[in-house]
Amino acid sequence: MRKDAFGNNAQNELGDMFIQKYYLEFILHSFSASEQAVKNSLAEFGEDILVVDCQDETERGKNFKISIKTEDPPVVFDICAQFGRIKTVRIEELKS
Repeated sequence: MRKDAFGNNAQNELGDMFIQKYYLEFILHSFSASEQAVKNSLAEFGEDILVVDCQDETERGKNFKISIKTEDPPVVFDICAQFGRIKTVRIEELKS
C-alpha cells in the first residue's frame, strides 16, 4: 500500500476496493545489484516481495527472479530498470 506525505497508508477517494492489484514475476539481469538492494528499493511499492538469485552460468553478471504484488507495475519496472535489464516478464491481474 502506498504511503501519504505523513507516512500513513494512503487510500484513494473511492476506497481500496477499487484499486487494481497485479502479480508480477520477472527476471532482472544486473552486473552490480544485490538481492537486498533490489528488495529495499521495491519495499514501498508492493507486498509479498521475493527476490531470489537465479544465476545463469552462461551469462556474466547476476540474474534475480523477482515476484511482487503491486498496484503500479510501471513503477516497479522503472525501479528495476535502474539496476539492469528486465526479461521474461509475467503479469497477472489479481481478483479482488
